[in-house]
Amino acid sequence: MKGVSVSGAIPEGSIEVVSAQDPGDIQLRLLKDDELTVMFYYHFRAIGLRGSDCRFRIINAGESVAKRLAGRTDDEHCWNTPGAMASYDLTEWFRVPGTYEDGVYNFSHRPEHDICYYASWPPYGLARIHRLVAKIQSFPHVRVSCLGRTVDGHDLDLITLGTSGLNKRACWIMARQHPSESMSSFFVEGFLERMLETWDPVVAALLEKAVFYVVPSMNPDGTQRAYTRNNATGHNLNRAWQEPDPKQTPEVFLVRQAMEEKGVDFSIDCHGDRELRCNFLGGPLEIPSKSPRLDGLFDTLKDAWASITPEYERGHPYPGGPPAEADLSMAWNWIAERFNCLSVLLEQPFKDTTWRTDPVSGWSPQRSTAFGGTLPSVLYKIIDQLR
Repeated sequence: MKGVSVSGAIPEGSIEVVSAQDPGDIQLRLLKDDELTVMFYYHFRAIGLRGSDCRFRIINAGESVAKRLAGRTDDEHCWNTPGAMASYDLTEWFRVPGTYEDGVYNFSHRPEHDICYYASWPPYGLARIHRLVAKIQSFPHVRVSCLGRTVDGHDLDLITLGTSGLNKRACWIMARQHPSESMSSFFVEGFLERMLETWDPVVAALLEKAVFYVVPSMNPDGTQRAYTRNNATGHNLNRAWQEPDPKQTPEVFLVRQAMEEKGVDFSIDCHGDRELRCNFLGGPLEIPSKSPRLDGLFDTLKDAWASITPEYERGHPYPGGPPAEADLSMAWNWIAERFNCLSVLLEQPFKDTTWRTDPVSGWSPQRSTAFGGTLPSVLYKIIDQLR
């Protein structure tokens, strides 16, 4: 059709267009980071389809279903969703109906404007991360430094909130080891925005007791390349923490080096999970040096978060069940074992939460950002117990 274009050649874009001649049968294919990576991420733009009844078909969606994590066979898979995300302005996102059948994911939409964007979840690109870091650097209690460079030459930024001092706790917040899990960036944005409000008594008290180290983009190369899980060398960073290679996984190597220098009393590694319908927390329960102290701290954290916001619900088991032994190649496990500290994994949903379903947008950037803004209140309740 003349004047019609469907393309992934946009910032944070990722899709292969197989056929876009017929609006009622636009065929698409997910791109791979590599041959082993579970595919899910897509983000593309359609132009010239205003008022047309469009049907988009991701014809290789079934490949990701075939590569699910062990133990999840009986749980709903990642394409069992309320629908794809769509936006006209890249700010407000809404769901469009979607279904999965015979390995193909289908969603239908009649665009109301000339341009419409579609995504597995709203993107949060490297340019936006840079704008966030530039914005907050003017606050007197904020410093920004560079830990080093990635394979593609991107700076690995470290944001420091507060100043070190005697008996101050060292708290780490990390996001985007997996570049497609953009809700982790919205969460960190919410946390940072709250932590800039030094008039807030919770924030003021935290800054007196702790220093906060924030890595807003653990994988800038993967984000820029619009990958699902890997970095520029094809490695999953969250499987590299035990023995990071400075050439293959420099991101992990550099952050670990900074942690050794500054210490860790608390850490949260922020992710997203395509199959869950809740905000899930994983803790240091299976590490070799597990202890009643760490178990108790983790329970206190979960109780505190559940008491502050209904967006965190206790009682959701991790699909497939916990492993018998912790995988120390994963960030939160390695950190907990190395520093004998409360180190947790946060998984936010791509879908929605069971306690409150939003038919318009599901789990949205706005909800994720607001959820990040609750973390200071949670930390305030446990900060004195971390050591």
